[in-house]
Amino acid sequence: MPAAGGKCPPQACYTRSASCHNRAGGAQKREERGVTRPDTMPPAPALQPFAQSAVVDGVRLHYYDSGPHDETPLVLVHGLGDEADTWRHIFPALARWRRVLALDLPGFGRSEKPRRAYTSAFFAQSVLGLMDALAIRRAALVGHSMGAAVAQRLALARPERVERLALIGGGLPTAPRRPPPQLWLFLTPGLGELLYTSLRRSQEQAYATLRPYYHDLQALPAADRAFLRDRVWARVWSAGQRRAFLSALRWLAAEQATRAHTFQSRLSNFRAPTTLIWGEHDLIVPPAAGMALAALLPSAQLHTIAASGHLPHQERPEQVLEALRKALTN
Repeated sequence: MPAAGGKCPPQACYTRSASCHNRAGGAQKREERGVTRPDTMPPAPALQPFAQSAVVDGVRLHYYDSGPHDETPLVLVHGLGDEADTWRHIFPALARWRRVLALDLPGFGRSEKPRRAYTSAFFAQSVLGLMDALAIRRAALVGHSMGAAVAQRLALARPERVERLALIGGGLPTAPRRPPPQLWLFLTPGLGELLYTSLRRSQEQAYATLRPYYHDLQALPAADRAFLRDRVWARVWSAGQRRAFLSALRWLAAEQATRAHTFQSRLSNFRAPTTLIWGEHDLIVPPAAGMALAALLPSAQLHTIAASGHLPHQERPEQVLEALRKALTN
């Protein structure tokens, strides 16, 4: 779901450059079929000081970088339909321990959105390309949902570049299964596009798509709810993000159906230390999936976060930080 938000460098847009606004729309609002919509996705306030951009394999990526540190860097990878701001509650604290990077994957957030297939292999290559661009030889990867699958994909392809993994509510598929019925329309070309676009009718309707991702959306602080309400509205109005979201969703479903046994075999021999973090009330990727992954991986530890859904790093950031601290100091 969109819950699950021109092309000048993001930092230039954030400085309110007039030329950038003229090319990319900047903070202006445009009218499309009579609906006023936002054209920009400004950083969460806690992340604004860390905003950067870089061109990786011809695609400009937006990312946050906390700066040099002696310890092995952390690279944070968001999930489907999200962006790097998903880490807004834990990025500053993590930055006290290590250098931390969090990118908008291609097709999402403020990164460019080329017309192409958005596969997990492409996302993994983009993460590796950013590491190369920043001269990061080795990193610990933290991935959420689809980002967890991307992190595992990168670790399997280039194990020498990955110190350890922390996977939050996701990972590569290890058992073939059909997509749930609520996704069938999104997986159908044409119908998925219509359904995604229909969310532009109402900001409240778009915001409501977030509810299954949280244990209690209404319990979030008012400022967080306002942030999410604006962010999901920006996502549904992005034609480029719609293309990326639906392409990635369809490729993920194809991998679930056709490559799960291959991933299962490879992961059963995967030795890098892996921390699994799961929301106790995750409705998107149920905790049973985390238990199955923990049983498969030779070096995995599972942490269940109480009173949280699919985004425990937003609902219970202190508990997630504690689980990550233990993983990084062991």
